[in-house]
Amino acid sequence: MVRSNLVSISVSPPTVFQINITNTQNIATPVPFQQMIQLPISQLGLINPYVRNIGPLRFSYNGSYIPAWLESISNGVATIWVKLPVSIPANSSITIDMEVDPSLNFDGNYWGESPLLSSTYAQYDNGANVFPYYQRWGSLSGLPSGWSSISGANTNITNFPSYTEISSQVPNEWNGIYTNSPPSSLVSTQTVWEFYGSLFTGTFIYVGTNTNTVFGTYEGYSFNEQPSPRNIYFGTDGNPYYVQTSYVDTNAIKIYTMQMNSATNVQLFVNYSQIYSSTNIPAQNPNSFQIGISGSTNNIPFYIYWLRTRAPPPNGVMPSVEVIA
Repeated sequence: MVRSNLVSISVSPPTVFQINITNTQNIATPVPFQQMIQLPISQLGLINPYVRNIGPLRFSYNGSYIPAWLESISNGVATIWVKLPVSIPANSSITIDMEVDPSLNFDGNYWGESPLLSSTYAQYDNGANVFPYYQRWGSLSGLPSGWSSISGANTNITNFPSYTEISSQVPNEWNGIYTNSPPSSLVSTQTVWEFYGSLFTGTFIYVGTNTNTVFGTYEGYSFNEQPSPRNIYFGTDGNPYYVQTSYVDTNAIKIYTMQMNSATNVQLFVNYSQIYSSTNIPAQNPNSFQIGISGSTNNIPFYIYWLRTRAPPPNGVMPSVEVIA
């Protein structure tokens, strides 16, 4: 057995895998807690052929099923989020079970997957069962409940089968969508919010929380990007209003993560790789969430597939995973 976030296994085939999850930090995890588990499908398949089809799985704690969501399968590795119903104490571990049963499949309740993975869009998507806030942006007839477009803006919002496109061709004018009644987890200063989409637009863009309903202000915590240079910026109410990271963006769909360890301690990630960190940013008290675009005639739209929140890991460090067969 090997301890890491990416598990390597070479043991005899069981029906149930035990998964030890270890919190190496000096504070406990929140309750509930969304734990990332990454499983190499090919190695698991050598142990039990049913695992080659990721469907026949269930996760449980103390004999009761717990919700889990398959985010992706990339390069033979399945990225799974499991909702833990208990806290992991400081410098301690808990054990959950992963059951492999050929009679099981995705059920959209305890075991689900990203809306993009099923042949029918969102057929088994149980993201709302796993994450405190979860909004998928495909196959909508309009904006989700609680969301609005900026009043009087020339904003083009187009709903597609698996995503929503937002664009504007009004130069130097901020347009977009927002919610002034967001769930607490989306505007908390101790949370993780993240979206799957693309910041690579032909204009300036703001995606994040705000303390001001006026678009174009940096009074919150946000991802920002501008046409030149193509770096991602962290935006907040400070001097300067936004800080350039070293990450040069590309025109591809990615997972963008804002990890709020506290009001002054922030980490930014792209596809779970850290691109920015600061423990001394100006503290904000956001009450809205905005996706704002300052239009141009050379416009590449903003795309969003899903937006979610999850509990912040202790001291910003995700607990490690060990699979025992």
